[in-house]
Amino acid sequence: MRVLHYLYLAVSIGLALALIGGLVSPYFSPAKFWPIAFFGLAFPFMFLANILFLCFLLFIKKKYFIIQAIVLSFSLIKTPDFIQFNAKNLPDPKPVRTLNIINFNTHYMGAYDYAGGDSGYFFNMLDTIQPDIICLQEFANLGGNYEMPMFKRFFKQFKHFYTVNADALSHTFPTGYGVCIFSRYPIIDKGFLELENQNTNLTVYADIVVNADTIRVVNTHLKSIVFDKFDYRTMENLKEIENPNLGAVQRILAKLKYAFQSRAKQADKIRERLQSTRYKVILCGDFNDSPASYSYHTIRGNLKDSFKESGKGMSRTYIGKMPSFRIDYILHDPSWNSYHYQTNTLNFSDHKMVSCTIALPN
Repeated sequence: MRVLHYLYLAVSIGLALALIGGLVSPYFSPAKFWPIAFFGLAFPFMFLANILFLCFLLFIKKKYFIIQAIVLSFSLIKTPDFIQFNAKNLPDPKPVRTLNIINFNTHYMGAYDYAGGDSGYFFNMLDTIQPDIICLQEFANLGGNYEMPMFKRFFKQFKHFYTVNADALSHTFPTGYGVCIFSRYPIIDKGFLELENQNTNLTVYADIVVNADTIRVVNTHLKSIVFDKFDYRTMENLKEIENPNLGAVQRILAKLKYAFQSRAKQADKIRERLQSTRYKVILCGDFNDSPASYSYHTIRGNLKDSFKESGKGMSRTYIGKMPSFRIDYILHDPSWNSYHYQTNTLNFSDHKMVSCTIALPN
């Protein structure tokens, strides 16, 4: 029995430390200490594991439950980043000035792994939302028979919108693989906000004029992990075999490490540029990181998160082969309010389309 007591205590302390690691991971840059990022990635699972173990300890009447109870109580501060119950629609009477925002990683409109027709639903949602600002990632026309008509229809529908395309900003830097901003309102300035990864993921901005106000819209695509079919097979095999291919596992860890560190550098540069701008900001993007990450914490700063403002339920925006997280965001100036946060699933993308309405003071 004494052995069991020590085992319970060891598991209790181990789970508690893992959860604490997730709580503090947003404050430590992976560029300086990358292992901490794994605790942030695992935060939702560690939170659930601590709850289950707490229930188990209460059932068998072991006093070690106090460890889980204390750590979980501190962890509650992070739960609004992952689950919300305060969905808010626009108040009545409605604000005079509003902006309907869409943020969406289109996954090249299904060019690589298209699984079925959602084009009609996609354009119906655009008609319903009636966006004023659209931020897209992976919106490059690769020339597929399915995607080409979608691009033609999209550009026809939004032909009157002003645009920023990362590819068009520079002839010397490599492409941004379709990091774009579309605005109903005039764009008076545009450019790169950061170029830490000069040939893949990057950040663009557009200064738009809404009535007499200038607003900076930022669209970012933080560094992707770039898993291929071999990596996904490795992760599937880890569930089934006792002796995994250590070389394949090390390859996955190396990719994760590089992505964590690259995103941290991007996040630092974005925060630096945001602090120097004189305009109020709307920031959209695919962060490739959860709300318990250094990247999210650094970029968000004092900006409001539209999901936390008006979301509902357990948010997840990535629906691909990796574990599902909220990695796509719409952030905005703290003096504004946002409403009607929602996500929509499109079969051609491994991300959900995210939208909300931002109310601007009169």
